[in-house]
Amino acid sequence: MAQTTFADAVLADGPVGFWRLGEPLGSAIATDASGNGNHAAPSGGVTFGQPGFHGGDSAALFDCRTGRLTVLNSNSLNPPHVTLEAKIRWDGPNGFYQRILEKSSFPQLAQYGFGITPAGLVRVELRIESAPVNVEAESQAAVPLGAESHVTVTYDGSAIRVYLDGALDSESAAPGSISPKPPAAVNLVESGVGIGNQTQRDRPFNGLIDEVAVYPTALSAARVYDHYAAQFAERVLHQYAAKLLCGSPDRDVLAPGTYFTAVNVHNPSDADVELAVKVAVALPELQVGPVSPFKHARLGPDEALEIDCADARAMADTRDEFLKGFVVIECGAELDVVAVYTAVGANDRVETLHTERVPSRKVALPAR
Repeated sequence: MAQTTFADAVLADGPVGFWRLGEPLGSAIATDASGNGNHAAPSGGVTFGQPGFHGGDSAALFDCRTGRLTVLNSNSLNPPHVTLEAKIRWDGPNGFYQRILEKSSFPQLAQYGFGITPAGLVRVELRIESAPVNVEAESQAAVPLGAESHVTVTYDGSAIRVYLDGALDSESAAPGSISPKPPAAVNLVESGVGIGNQTQRDRPFNGLIDEVAVYPTALSAARVYDHYAAQFAERVLHQYAAKLLCGSPDRDVLAPGTYFTAVNVHNPSDADVELAVKVAVALPELQVGPVSPFKHARLGPDEALEIDCADARAMADTRDEFLKGFVVIECGAELDVVAVYTAVGANDRVETLHTERVPSRKVALPAR
């Protein structure tokens, strides 16, 4: 069954490297989201922050000349069997077999890798223990020029399989295991991973690359399809709108006194969550009030925070004595949200106290 998002589907299968390539323009590193620390260093013509594909964030554009991301060799990047996965937009031939990803044994020999030939076919290269030179396989169909493609190749010790947009395209026999190139102090770059190019020679990719993953096993055909399908899964956002009353009103809209609002937010799950909070100000006489930008926060399992009148005034950037409207909270996970309202009368004592559990409103969003 497909996971909630594309990234969820990838991470559920335990990649040893997962480069989402969603970094902002000008970033000096491409983070490995797998948790294995196989971060990539960009060089040459790599432009982050480009519009991404279904199921992703932003993507990286490779300039067809010098752009590459380099990952140092590590033990985790030397599995006997492998799955390679990426989403690409191929912008045309340049005379080279263009690398999507290559793990090198030596500068002129791939340990494993895949890319696009001048004819638009997906080519796979493996150095396996049963063969003195690289074993190669190619897809039967070409990837479309200038269009989004989901490309996956697997090797299980007996066959190389190429999948295009979740469907099996070709299968080639290749018995054995990948010949490892363990890391050593003198070969961390030489035998590392190049994304969008080879690490030390130019085999530059022409186009966009996004959501690159390496797995230490061969994914099943069902899991490959699940990854592809997860790109299009609908996301649900939980939205909460708590009434906001702060300060002393100068109009006859409320009883005389001073009003306070505190919105308490609790994460009941066993995972970290990210939430966004904004303030929508309400004005009288059918006037539309301003809406603040979102502020972001993170809550760990069973953690809580509070949004009070001081926070609301700061977000709304106002010093008005009386503020009313809504505190709006958005999160991909369901939260416990309780609003606490108090009113102080002329004797400076609390005269009313009311608590209200704020219900969640589910908002459907496009897949990412």
